[in-house]
Amino acid sequence: MKAAGNVQNAPVEEEMPRPNRKVDILLLFSVSFLLCIGIGMVMSAALSTDQPFRLFSRQLVSGAIALIVMLVVAGIDYHRWFEWRLFLYVGGMLSLVALYIPHVGMVMNGARRWIHLAGLTLQPSELARDAMIILTAVLLVKARNQSLPDGPLVLPRKNLIPFGVFLGLYVVLILREPDFGSCMFMISVLFLMFYLGGAPIALLGKLAAGALPVVVWFLFHHRYTLERFSNFRMARHASSAAATQLGQSLVALGAGGVTGAGLGHDWVGGGILPEPGTDFIFALVGEQLGLVGTLSVVFLFGLLFYRGMLVAKRAPDFAGRMLALGFTLSIAIEAVFNMGVATGLLPTKGIPLPFMSFGGSSLLANALGVGIILSVSRFSRSAPSPKNDPSQPEAVHEP
Repeated sequence: MKAAGNVQNAPVEEEMPRPNRKVDILLLFSVSFLLCIGIGMVMSAALSTDQPFRLFSRQLVSGAIALIVMLVVAGIDYHRWFEWRLFLYVGGMLSLVALYIPHVGMVMNGARRWIHLAGLTLQPSELARDAMIILTAVLLVKARNQSLPDGPLVLPRKNLIPFGVFLGLYVVLILREPDFGSCMFMISVLFLMFYLGGAPIALLGKLAAGALPVVVWFLFHHRYTLERFSNFRMARHASSAAATQLGQSLVALGAGGVTGAGLGHDWVGGGILPEPGTDFIFALVGEQLGLVGTLSVVFLFGLLFYRGMLVAKRAPDFAGRMLALGFTLSIAIEAVFNMGVATGLLPTKGIPLPFMSFGGSSLLANALGVGIILSVSRFSRSAPSPKNDPSQPEAVHEP
């Protein structure tokens, strides 16, 4: 009887899924089109600098590498990333530690957020976010395997505590840069993964309560974050100095009209738009491609989000669903935040627009994420089955 009971309570192993279709073409199309628009915008912004060809060529090479990475990762079984999770985590940790090595870590605008090595400039927090999305998916899969089929998701302390330590080390290193926005962005993505993965609301409340003292401490020890919220409120007054960046962004968005002023418009060279190739590239789209351009970008990000969530819904197992959800949410939230800043809906924060802003780190990190989503899409069922309903837990493979 005891042996029979053990058999009944043991996790049920399902057959490993096999790829049965091509990658999601619409998802690949949306990302490729965003890359093309981004390269065009960076070229336009670079015309106002003293090294236009250098900046444009760097973005062109970064975009090509990102596309290759995306396609290569799409051909890898997404379950492999669970096996490689610790290598990714250690790589992210080493890159964050490298920020504090003399002549490697770069200080710009009072923050130590970039490493310069062998002619390359990288932002370690981008790799750290990808690693934590994979670690979170691993934790949730283990929790689903240890939970009753019809019961809530159970997160044992023996799994939750090591995860908290791993996340805490990343948080401490990122906050020391200091980079409060990137840290909160990463935590918000992980929090949504927990929620959509079926974690109890009570547990989410406890996790949020545990993080609150750290947030309060940081805000009071780094006043610049509070000042940004204050400036955001003051920016609504035309006489405020805080209105300068927002005002320039809104002027650029509105000046393009319906069809835009065209690529290379001289307003960028005149200094009207701040950070046209990075933080405010969406405003540059509005100026040079007009309402047609901005709506096209919004549509492409909407298509990316829709297809990513559809891939998650049709994933053959819980592991694929969590990976697709995590990386889709990461790209979507980043895009919404960047466009929200450019349109004055959110406080200013230096978060790039995925696949469009100048910079190789963001491109490669998001390319890895989309590649994993595309990999999941290769295993997806043509239509969601009752077994694949998020409200119906299924047996999954232990990573």
